[in-house]
Amino acid sequence: MYEFHPYYTADGSVGLYSPEFNDIYHSATGALTEAIEKFIEPFDFDLLVRKSEIKILDICFGIGYNSKSFLQKIFSLTEHNIDTIYTNKINRILSTCNDKIYNDNIFNKISVTAVDNDKILAFLSPFIKTGEKNIKNNKFDFEYKNLEKYLKYDKKNPKPKIEKIINFLIFEKIAQNLPEIFSNSDIEQILSNKEYHRYFDTNLRGIYELYKNAANKLTPVVNKLSFLHNIYYNHVSKCYKRGLKRYQLQDINFNLKIGDAREVIKNDNNLYNLIFLDAFTPSKCPILWSYEFFKLLYQHLEDDGMILTYSSSASVRNAMVEAGFFIGENFNLSKNKSLGTIASKNPHLIKYKLSEFDLGLLKTTAGIFYRDENLNAQNEVLIERRKLEVKNSNLMSSSQYNKKAKLL
Repeated sequence: MYEFHPYYTADGSVGLYSPEFNDIYHSATGALTEAIEKFIEPFDFDLLVRKSEIKILDICFGIGYNSKSFLQKIFSLTEHNIDTIYTNKINRILSTCNDKIYNDNIFNKISVTAVDNDKILAFLSPFIKTGEKNIKNNKFDFEYKNLEKYLKYDKKNPKPKIEKIINFLIFEKIAQNLPEIFSNSDIEQILSNKEYHRYFDTNLRGIYELYKNAANKLTPVVNKLSFLHNIYYNHVSKCYKRGLKRYQLQDINFNLKIGDAREVIKNDNNLYNLIFLDAFTPSKCPILWSYEFFKLLYQHLEDDGMILTYSSSASVRNAMVEAGFFIGENFNLSKNKSLGTIASKNPHLIKYKLSEFDLGLLKTTAGIFYRDENLNAQNEVLIERRKLEVKNSNLMSSSQYNKKAKLL
């Protein structure tokens, strides 16, 4: 059976443990908070003004916090004008954000392409709860660096939450495009396991059962997707009419791609406005941090597009630079600190540049990047290849560089 290891993080959202990497997917202090702070708050949404279509690429989708947080932000920018738009049939969205007016069909068409090689995890993504209050973690079924000490849940602090309609939207798109979700035995076992019920939305589990039972009764002659679509609107829109209006108006498309991100992107012809790169740390999953992978991303990013990632690794930043990007700090103004790296083809979009110290670090052995010439190597191969290159390098080590910098 599939290994599923959920737990509640300190902000009331669900975190996961990966047995493959012996690591946690999310910050134990707040899984959803981490996504918002690193991928949403640092991004300037003014850059999306007057785009006829917004295209997002979410690499390592997991349970979807980055995509969900982005859609949540988009919905919050348009929420106050939905009723007016429908009443007057106006093809324009007026919304105020940071004292600026967004208009001229802003955010009308949004396409999110989510990529992950873990099909089960991606299928479970829309069911995951957020914003839970009075959470109580049972004993973990895994061991990870005294995880309990990070889970300092404060009832007084506001808990970020993803609107249910966003999870319904993602579920509907998965159901339409990947109906195998209803015949997958691992999904069935996990969703029906009472041990996991506290992590899943009860209403959405009910909709899943409704879909699944209806699909099983249909004959091959009947258009299953059309039938399921009707079930969805007959049973869900009564409870979520306002939310459904919002994403119907904005023409949101969510496309889940299962497989190796390198292969998926090679076979993708889209240019993206925004790329979330949220793979496991380079030291454990270097295949998605190599120079060649960044060259691939360069080919799939619009001229005024941006890549956001949590990584501040010198090897990652150097790979980005060598691939042709201009890079800077992924700076969160509300936290007043850097939470990663931003890359773009356009130097004018880099608001917070790297310090002289960080730029110098790229020229040390720490800046030696992973190489994956054919974009098909295994993680272990890239790790050993880089180790050998570092060993044989004449570059200054990062420790020597630090000592030298302190003397200056």
